[in-house]
Amino acid sequence: KYDKQANTRGDDILTTTLLPELYSSPVMDAPALERCIEILRDELVDSEDEEEESLDEYMTSIKVKTQLSSSSKDALDVQRRASEMFWLHDLIQNKIPLAYTPMLVAHRGFHCVRDHSGKRPLENSLSSYESAWSAGVHLCECDVALTKDEKLVLAHDSDFTRLALDPSKNKKVSDLTMKEIIGLTFKSGTRPPLLLDVLRSAQTIGGSARLVVEIKAGNDEAGVALVRLFRRHPQLIERCAVVMSFDAYLMHRLRNELSELIDQGLQLANVKLPELLLLTVAKPPSKSYELFASVSDFSQVDSWLQHEGKPSLEGVYLQFQPQMLQPQGLAALSALSVHYKVGVWMMLGDP
Repeated sequence: KYDKQANTRGDDILTTTLLPELYSSPVMDAPALERCIEILRDELVDSEDEEEESLDEYMTSIKVKTQLSSSSKDALDVQRRASEMFWLHDLIQNKIPLAYTPMLVAHRGFHCVRDHSGKRPLENSLSSYESAWSAGVHLCECDVALTKDEKLVLAHDSDFTRLALDPSKNKKVSDLTMKEIIGLTFKSGTRPPLLLDVLRSAQTIGGSARLVVEIKAGNDEAGVALVRLFRRHPQLIERCAVVMSFDAYLMHRLRNELSELIDQGLQLANVKLPELLLLTVAKPPSKSYELFASVSDFSQVDSWLQHEGKPSLEGVYLQFQPQMLQPQGLAALSALSVHYKVGVWMMLGDP
């Protein structure tokens, strides 16, 4: 609209300045558009009070304003990221009691739960885990899926539509090769990492940096691939603290396959295998594989964790229930933890 009026008045148009700014941005995103709008607003002034300037001088001034605006935004973005990292370090080092730190799990790493990539890394990205571990977090949770060429890659959804730079590339993870995934850029400019990449980062960081790995229900092949990864890289096993799933059949099968690693002579004398936990829900199941566990009655847990009458799994990962904060609920959790490992997972908004 401005350019149409400018043509009528015989003024210079802005399209030739604004479009290159928009398309030269690493991502054609809202911030890039905002910079263009800011420049446009600056130009919507009463020209009668201004001195005449040549077209070259005019275009040069527009270019300088664009660069300054971009530079200021970049500095602000860096400041925001630094502030978030300071908050995380301060939280782990000063705000949370030291005794609780080993019990905390960073869900999909240190990330923005609303998928914004400006201030924090994206979920399930390598930087989201490295940021958390470097700040002093011990455990980070991740979700894994199997690619078409049988590589374990970090992915929560069945596809990358929600996180991808180009949402039109919505093929299922299981239909993508690792080569195709490498070319699939996230909003943050990174790519989905292999589980192997993340375990190696944990090993490099050292200390208590370990993963809690979730395998989606029905994805038996991912369990087989995980055991295969452990067989090829036994030095990384200790960096996997827990493997869990909502699928009881998958978890008991995984127990058998991990036992076979020892039977086949894998050198695990000084290596602690990951604990296997069964995920449960706090409401009546909506899917066939879900198991409902109420804090008022844990009587079924024994049967869930046994296979053919023998202990098989180490514990349960329960969905949060408000009763867990009450004396009776706390007592029930305490009693359960005498016999099994107990974890609690939560939804956004839970206390």
